[in-house]
Amino acid sequence: MRCLITGGAGFIASHLAETLRNQNHEVILFDIRNIPTESPLIEDDIRDTALLTNALRDHRTEAVFHLAALPGVRLSVREPKRAIDINVQGTTSVLESARLAGVRKLTFVSSSSVYGLGLPMPFQEDTTPTLPISPYTASKLAGEALCHAYSRLYNLPITVTRLFTVYGPRQRPDLAFHKFIAAIAAGQPIPIYGNGDSRRDYTYCTDAARALAATLQLTTPFEIVNIASGRAIPLTEVIGAIEAVANRPALREHIPHQPGDVDATFADITKAARILHYTPSVSLLDGIRAQWQWQTR
Repeated sequence: MRCLITGGAGFIASHLAETLRNQNHEVILFDIRNIPTESPLIEDDIRDTALLTNALRDHRTEAVFHLAALPGVRLSVREPKRAIDINVQGTTSVLESARLAGVRKLTFVSSSSVYGLGLPMPFQEDTTPTLPISPYTASKLAGEALCHAYSRLYNLPITVTRLFTVYGPRQRPDLAFHKFIAAIAAGQPIPIYGNGDSRRDYTYCTDAARALAATLQLTTPFEIVNIASGRAIPLTEVIGAIEAVANRPALREHIPHQPGDVDATFADITKAARILHYTPSVSLLDGIRAQWQWQTR
C-alpha cells in the first residue's frame, strides 16, 4: 500500500517507515522538519489542510499513519495553547485531508497517558476510564474523539493506538531513557522525579512499529488498542538494567515531581494480541542494550 506518515521525521516514525518498507509498502513522510531519509519527505505543516490534501492525492495515498504532534507532557504544561493547536487542530486537518483525498485507512497514534491517575490496572481499552491530567493528554483524547466521529460520519476505517512509553535507538534526548544513558555514560547523576517508586509499561521501538504496521490489516470501522509490553516495570529495574549494560553504577539526583506526570502505567494487551496478532518480542535488557549501543557509539 502507499502510506503517508505524518511526523515522519520523528523517533517512532523512523522505525515505522523501516518496518513498512521491509513489508514492501511505499512510504511518504510528511513533517515540518527536513531530515535525510530513505523515503520521500514533504516538508510542511499538517495544519495546512489544502496542501496535505493535495499531497495525499498526488501520491495516491491509501493509508495514513498520524504521528505528528507537539510531544511531551511537560512542554504542554508550559505551552497549553500551542499543544491544543497542533495536536487538536492538526489532527482535524489530517482527518479532513484523508476524507477529501479518499484515503482508505487511518491509524492515529495516541498515548497511554490518556488513562490518567489512580485507576485500576492493567488498563483496558473498553472499560478503564480516561482522565487526562495535562494539556498533552487532553489533546490526545480529543484526537481520539475526532477519529471516532470521522469514522462514523465518513466511513473511514480508523485505528487508535495507545502507545506506552516507547524507547530504543533514535529516542528523543528529552525522554527518560536517553537522559539516563547519557548521564551514566558521562559519569553524571541521573535525574529521578519524585521518590523514584514509579512503574511504567515500556515498549521497545520495533515492537511498537510492528504493531502500528499491523493496523493496515484491520477493516473494522473503529478500534482503540493498547500497544505495550504488558508489564509494569519499576524505575529501579530500569536503572539496574542500564547499570548492567554500562557495567557501572548510576549516581542518582532526586528532583521534584513534575505536574502532569503519572505514577504508573500498565496495559492489558489482550486486544492487541487478538486483533493485531501482536506479541512484544524485545526484553527490557535487550532493548536498553540496543539503545546504549546506538547512543554511545
